[in-house]
Amino acid sequence: MTSPVLLDLNPEQSIAVSTTEGPVLLVAGPGAGKTLTLVRRTLHLIDEGLAKPDQIVLCTFTEKAALEIRDRLRSNAIDLGLASDLSGLRTGTIHGICHEFIDIYRHLTPLGNGFEVLDDLTQKLFLNDNFDVIVGNKDANGKYLGKWTTRWTAIEGTLKYIDKMTEEMVDVASMSHSVDDFQREIARAHSSYEELLFEENKIDFSHLQTLFLSLLQDPIAGPSIAGSIRYVMVDEYQDTNYVQEQIVERLSASTHNLCVVGDEDQALYRFRGATVRNILEFPENHRDATVISLTTNYRSHRDIITAYDSWMNSIDWENHTGGPSFRFDKHISAPDGDEFPDYPAVFAIWGTNQKDEGKRFADLVRFLLDEGIIEDPSQVALLLRSVQSKHSGAYLDALDRAGIPWFCPRARGYFENDEVMTALACLALVLDWIGDNRGDVTARAIGNLARAIDDALETLARDFPNPSPLTSLLQSIHSQLGGLGEEDVIDLRPADIVYQLLAVDPFLGWMKNENRARNLATLTTLLDTFQRYYRFPVISGRNIGTLRMRLFNSFFRLLHDGGINEYEDPDNPFPKGHVQVMTIHQAKGLEFPVVVVGSLAVQVNAGKEIDRVLGPYANRPVFEPENRITEFDRMRLHYVAFSRAQKILVLTSTDEPKNHFDPIWQGLPQWPHVEKDLLSAQGFHLHDRLPPKKGYSFTGDLKVYETCPRQYEMFRHLDFTPSRATVIFFGLLVHQTIEDVHRLVLDGRIDEVTNERILQMFEFNYRHLAKQDVGPITPQAKDAALRHVNDYVRNNREEMTRVIETEVDVSLEKDDYILVGAVDLVMSDQGSLDVLDFKALRRPKDGDPILDTYYQQLCVYAHILEQRHGRRPDRLVLYWTGEPDRDRAVMEFDYRAEDVTAAIDHFDEVVEKIRSRDFAVVDPPIDSACKNCDFTPYCISTGTITAQEAS
Repeated sequence: MTSPVLLDLNPEQSIAVSTTEGPVLLVAGPGAGKTLTLVRRTLHLIDEGLAKPDQIVLCTFTEKAALEIRDRLRSNAIDLGLASDLSGLRTGTIHGICHEFIDIYRHLTPLGNGFEVLDDLTQKLFLNDNFDVIVGNKDANGKYLGKWTTRWTAIEGTLKYIDKMTEEMVDVASMSHSVDDFQREIARAHSSYEELLFEENKIDFSHLQTLFLSLLQDPIAGPSIAGSIRYVMVDEYQDTNYVQEQIVERLSASTHNLCVVGDEDQALYRFRGATVRNILEFPENHRDATVISLTTNYRSHRDIITAYDSWMNSIDWENHTGGPSFRFDKHISAPDGDEFPDYPAVFAIWGTNQKDEGKRFADLVRFLLDEGIIEDPSQVALLLRSVQSKHSGAYLDALDRAGIPWFCPRARGYFENDEVMTALACLALVLDWIGDNRGDVTARAIGNLARAIDDALETLARDFPNPSPLTSLLQSIHSQLGGLGEEDVIDLRPADIVYQLLAVDPFLGWMKNENRARNLATLTTLLDTFQRYYRFPVISGRNIGTLRMRLFNSFFRLLHDGGINEYEDPDNPFPKGHVQVMTIHQAKGLEFPVVVVGSLAVQVNAGKEIDRVLGPYANRPVFEPENRITEFDRMRLHYVAFSRAQKILVLTSTDEPKNHFDPIWQGLPQWPHVEKDLLSAQGFHLHDRLPPKKGYSFTGDLKVYETCPRQYEMFRHLDFTPSRATVIFFGLLVHQTIEDVHRLVLDGRIDEVTNERILQMFEFNYRHLAKQDVGPITPQAKDAALRHVNDYVRNNREEMTRVIETEVDVSLEKDDYILVGAVDLVMSDQGSLDVLDFKALRRPKDGDPILDTYYQQLCVYAHILEQRHGRRPDRLVLYWTGEPDRDRAVMEFDYRAEDVTAAIDHFDEVVEKIRSRDFAVVDPPIDSACKNCDFTPYCISTGTITAQEAS
């Protein structure tokens, strides 16, 4: 009997699913069912008993792809009647997998508890903050490191080198002695950057990977990690780098069950350090590898497939110096026997100039809509090399004139929004960043920012003349700040000023528009980043001048010069009613009924200089000949673009397209001179793209919503960032140090849990928490926190032998959402199972309402553990670390099925209200909720609460 996981698969897909042992290379062309094959292969491993879910690692290229594949795994399992629990499956990006294991084995790394992972923006800010140490001053020729003329280009350029050096594991020590000035200087910059990174308890994505590789090489952690994994699968393998190759090889070392999946034709990320050689050399590096090709495209019209496949085969991919070819020998084809309607599926737009090209494009979209060929503008995607205004402007202007909405969030146009620049203008006004107080604004970047703010101030003065609520508010704040003496301190931050602005027009009106509200929310997040990086807890007479210069001349100058993208809703990334305008890179992995590809006359430059500089110190020689890289990269880039189209592919240009497009461009019918009657007979139905299920936690969602639906709407739904951190230093310090103790116990090193080692871990955590923007802690409180930890260890040393897990992920997939959480400790003894949650407090009196909340939380955790592991906890325990006596510290609850059911039913009800956006405030929240909330002025202005209720 055929296994259900093989149903509806073609022969090649079935082979890929059932070939489980040893190294496997799955070459998957566009639209060939790659994700379906990965999903079925994973289910097959579990259903056949070859591995438990937590013994499988499935790496994806993006977090979004990880969420998508997780949802498809669950839906496929249900459809096929497979009842396996998939919650333990390790699915995520390679960075995410590294982070997960580093969290477990962090005590074997240089990182402290609560380390911060820098994303692209915060990594740039980190370098900006430490610019003088890492990069240094300009040389005699006015250049940083002898290469870059501006601070922004120096930051971007230096980070590209640092990331590449880290990921390719370049011999930095040897490079530091190079006779070449730049090689020597960039090696010094890398060393300084790395030293500061760990000193600040921070890590970037590149170092996250090298640190995990070190763990895999560790005699304690390495065998433990690799021994826990039976199968490793890696998607988009053509876009991996050297350190990622080493990681997955070591992860799969105990079984050699490594399956890599990808398409060398879609290798796009050389500029991020990826190398196509990993997938092309896989058969050579694994002589026993099974190579399977998926070349049947189920996505696109036959004519589209034929056009881009012939084009891709039109150049020479052979390696004439020996070694593997630069492309696997393959042809993409449509399914045998399928009937395809006869209409112009591939044609061109050739405008006489940019305006004419844009008009023809808009006319095409209007025709498709008016004829009912497409149901919604979102079925059309315009793909460009870049979506910045100089590249996309003619198209977008034409769509505007035709009355067709468009969506283009990644044009780095955040600072072009009125609500953003008006808020910056208000900040500049009250902080007095005008005239002489701007410092040196002759530099181009600062000058651009100053001019943009001046324009916004001029508009503000015209639209809101004095008197008005806005001018009164600005005058009041300016007066408070201007009157600060040298020793004066005011409990105010830049973010506080923005929150006050939301209570008056025009901001009050803008808050009714979700897109504008989200842009303002992004501003509060940026200001929070500023406050943390530059450590301005409040404004004072002493720091206001420095704060003003740092905020505008450094922070906003950096962001304004580089540009940042507008908010994208992860739950609605392709909003209906809008033509989708994006870069080709953004479109990777997506598909649209109608795809229009521009930038055919734009020169595509490949990043060859970094490889040339670092080559002598890299771990392996250069793979592709430098004189062929540009040709290869431009073919791969547009191959991705062309293969996104399902029903219609349109190539568009103003100038003569580059010569390499001749095989696909020449002879195409030109819009509007195509067979419109054949097109009009078509109708492409819109399939809703369902977003991945969201996660909801007890403390982060349920309790926040129950405290105040408005707070939930603003801080959780719209993503405003509170002006002040709500993290409790004391509780974190106790919790993190006890966790460190448990990590040692789980490693079988309980003998190392001495007073000296406890103090060492405690001080380590204290030092790193002190660098974060958290509430202050007095020396007396610090002593008390250490006492909490010592009392716990003294009272529970014997009990610790029962510890089986600490900081346990207890996420559980439900029909409509994911219930997420983490249990502090799970203990087992002679068949019993205890779930513990630590509270860095004294035990409250019996009957205290807070106990009901904590008990409800334990019931939720108990439900998840039971559903995931099929094992009902025997005891639910609260441990009050503030009690020196163990009998007082331990508060036990028996497992009561009816209470657990009630807790989960209540959780479901609250999540349903959140998902339906029921944020109405029926009853005023408790006094403390409003008293400490940034939105109190806003809620008073909107009539949600009265000033008396807020006081």
